Amino acid sequence: MPDTEPQTTTPAAATPRARWRAVLKWAALGLVVVFAAVFVAQEWSGFVAGLRRLDLPSVAGAVVAILAGLCCAMLSWRAVLAGVGSRLPHLAAARVYFLGQLGKYVPGSVWPIVAQAELSKEYGVPRARAGLASLTQMLVGLVVGVCVAGVTLALSSPDAFASYWWLVLVAVAGVVVLLPPVFNRLVTLALRVTRREPAGAIGGRAVLTSALWCLGMWAAFGTHLWLLARSVGAPSEGLFLLTTGGYALAWVVGFVIVFLPAGAGAREAALVLALAPALPREDALVLAVVSRFLMLAGDGVSAGAAILAEKAHARRTAVSASGRTGSA
Repeated sequence: MPDTEPQTTTPAAATPRARWRAVLKWAALGLVVVFAAVFVAQEWSGFVAGLRRLDLPSVAGAVVAILAGLCCAMLSWRAVLAGVGSRLPHLAAARVYFLGQLGKYVPGSVWPIVAQAELSKEYGVPRARAGLASLTQMLVGLVVGVCVAGVTLALSSPDAFASYWWLVLVAVAGVVVLLPPVFNRLVTLALRVTRREPAGAIGGRAVLTSALWCLGMWAAFGTHLWLLARSVGAPSEGLFLLTTGGYALAWVVGFVIVFLPAGAGAREAALVLALAPALPREDALVLAVVSRFLMLAGDGVSAGAAILAEKAHARRTAVSASGRTGSA
């Protein structure tokens, strides 16, 4: 769908209301830091002990893979937002998405959607449209994650299909829901019931583009776990399929357990069970804890980098504009 309105590349000018929103954003960020700090304090000894068992190149490679996966997730969200009529520049999209994703560390899966909707408004994107894009991208990631988990885990070992066949049924149901004629009707019905204004329909091309970026995201996240698993001596046969499917399944489990910050605990438990065919429980638990810490670090680094890059771009744009004005 073509853009229906021009998008600004810098946040709107400060007003009293905007200043209050800034105060609320800092308060929300403080809440995120509190929940993240509690998790770090609880699991720090396990993380340090696990890190000592891994080699530095594998950990560094895992961090790079995590950052690549997070970038794919951001591009998936940006594709959906463009599909409903608002195309943001890459740096602006990165700032909105990565900052909004910090909301997942507060209990309740809704906070990233709320944060991204609020941040998008600074760039002229209606809240309802940004919220729809965030919800849609979450559903796309969930459905693609279930599909990836079902296929990779079923192929990871000869008898794995007997344990994971039910994922195929869930994946089929998810794909049907994401078909634009079905999905747009469901969204229209939900907005009518909640008395919200229409947010725009999404086309099949945007959903497909978003799904392809999500596929890249799961491949990158599977790679990070594969690197860590190899570092503790996991057998190589079928390992990439197992780590990719295992991480996707663990993420899905963590997502549906909405009262835990970013699925903390539930994701690790599911990951340990998924890795059981290749690793002893102790080794799988080490990978789960280290992976969680590296993902937390990746979220923080990506959010910080996006803020700095977007601010630098805004300064360059302002300098260029003032230069053109002075030469006129």
